[in-house]
Amino acid sequence: MDEQGSLAGSDERDVQQVADRLALALEDVGFDVGRAFPMLTSGSGPDGVGFVQLGRVTRGVASDLASVLSRAAGRGVSL
Repeated sequence: MDEQGSLAGSDERDVQQVADRLALALEDVGFDVGRAFPMLTSGSGPDGVGFVQLGRVTRGVASDLASVLSRAAGRGVSL
């Protein structure tokens, strides 16, 4: 395997780990990830940049997610 292939494989594992962490965090705050985010996936775009895709969510799920984030921000949680 060439050096680029090795990096691409590593990036794919990294982005999958991020997607897994996101799914666990969503579960920790009460979401049923399989139901609320059925299209949650990770991958690599044509430019080789890894991504996590949440997919479409219902209005209710979006509202609940906004509430969780707003409460976190209200408690001083930020990036």
